[in-house]
Amino acid sequence: MIFALDEELQKLNLNPSTSSPSPGDIEPNLPTFHRSEVEETLETDDELDITNPPHLNGQPIPFTSSKIGTRRRSSRIDKFPVLTPTNVKHIPLTYDHNDDVVEEELERSSTHIDTLAIPIPSTTEKKNRKKSVSRTVRDFKPVRVLGQGAYGKVLLVKDKSSSKLYAMKQLRKAEILITQDVTKTKQEENEEDEEKKLQKRLERTFAERSILSELEHPNIVKLFYSFHDNSKLYLLLQYIPGGELFFHLKEYGTLDETTVAYYAAEISCALKFLHDKGIVYRDLKPENCLLNETGHLVLTDFGLSKKSVSQEVNSELNSEDTDTPTEQIGENVDTLHSIIGTPEYCAPEILKGLPYDRNCDWYSLGCLLYDMLSGKPPYTGVDHKVILNKIQKDKTGPKIPFYLSDGMKDMLTWLLKKDRSKRWDVDKYWAPIANNNKKLKKKNGKERTSDFQSHFIFRKIDWNLLESGELQKTTMGPIVPIITDLELAENFDSEFTSMSYENFDEDILNNDTNSIDMFQGFSYKASGSYLEKYF
Repeated sequence: MIFALDEELQKLNLNPSTSSPSPGDIEPNLPTFHRSEVEETLETDDELDITNPPHLNGQPIPFTSSKIGTRRRSSRIDKFPVLTPTNVKHIPLTYDHNDDVVEEELERSSTHIDTLAIPIPSTTEKKNRKKSVSRTVRDFKPVRVLGQGAYGKVLLVKDKSSSKLYAMKQLRKAEILITQDVTKTKQEENEEDEEKKLQKRLERTFAERSILSELEHPNIVKLFYSFHDNSKLYLLLQYIPGGELFFHLKEYGTLDETTVAYYAAEISCALKFLHDKGIVYRDLKPENCLLNETGHLVLTDFGLSKKSVSQEVNSELNSEDTDTPTEQIGENVDTLHSIIGTPEYCAPEILKGLPYDRNCDWYSLGCLLYDMLSGKPPYTGVDHKVILNKIQKDKTGPKIPFYLSDGMKDMLTWLLKKDRSKRWDVDKYWAPIANNNKKLKKKNGKERTSDFQSHFIFRKIDWNLLESGELQKTTMGPIVPIITDLELAENFDSEFTSMSYENFDEDILNNDTNSIDMFQGFSYKASGSYLEKYF
């Protein structure tokens, strides 16, 4: 090995005098580079041998001057390999919406800001940028019509930037502001009634946006955005591709008791959650119950819902809207008076015009269960007066189908009591009371005092998993919709999906400037974490 090394050293022809030069002899031997030569070298980079750069052949890297500590930048430096030293933090050189993240990185970095081409926005620019984040109808592309109501349509839309699908509920401002009752002729009546009716319509318009922006439950539809233009209000809701329960009832006719009991449990969880939040739903029916892709039930359409006084005072609704009617915070959910809802599923006290409370939702649940089991609601008619007459004639309540089990008959009997004082108070007797082994007897005409969750029809329901939301995440529902393409909306009625959505992004001219003030504060955007959670 030693001899082989000596032979290699001899081949190199090293001169002892030059093998270890003194420091003073190094600089005179360096070649001199002028500015023109450097520019010529950089401009003819196509002829350079990148695989064998000069500094690897022992040649020094050209500098303009030994006194200057910074190297001249080249516009083509991106063609050369750049080695990043260790322990160096990367800082984004382009500004995005994450203002705070960029500024924090700059503060932590030792790199001088002047050396980075990063425009740091001012406070005013930040505010303007946040305002520009609000959505408009032009951000979305219409795909299909999902439904239609009194005030507008519900469309399946796709976000043009992210391709995410939403259910866009449109409400025409003109329909809300213009009085529908044109039969009155007395001026005094018109002035007073018109103002009250307008306040009520505005209240119900804001109700859905206000309520959904504060709720998160696995069996309640999610709200992501709300905004408005000159002619319409828009709610960007979670798209539930399984369609309405009404659609599936038309296909199946009736449902078996196991399926009905499962959906009764999911609806009950949603209603109990709403009641605990001081909200009365008031519009439970098959059209407002949707099935998601895994077959679980989701409540939608909160336009007729009512919040309690304390809930509305704490709501963010009036923070920016000083013109919103003050009457909407003057009514307590313990005593409601509005005759509202779908007559076939309304409690008798509502149809009679009597005061009512949250217990009306449990009567509606009884009507819905009856519909799923028999194929129609317990009472039908052309209007609420006919339905009310039928209810009053049946002293013992609706006729329960004979083919139902005793447990299901018992459930329907107690939920469909005409007298709300005798009706099952599910909110009061929701769950078993600890250390209460005494079996309470139920007598005809007396109040039902046994707990709701322990009823025989719910014997297969794990209430702990259901209330926590784990059951909805980990299992499939009784009816799993067939979905081949989300954009086809296969589980929605063809009566709606075949409708036209022309003039989607054209604003209808509305010169009423007061209407803009009335709807101020309607816009809303869910938090980024909330949006990421459901997409």
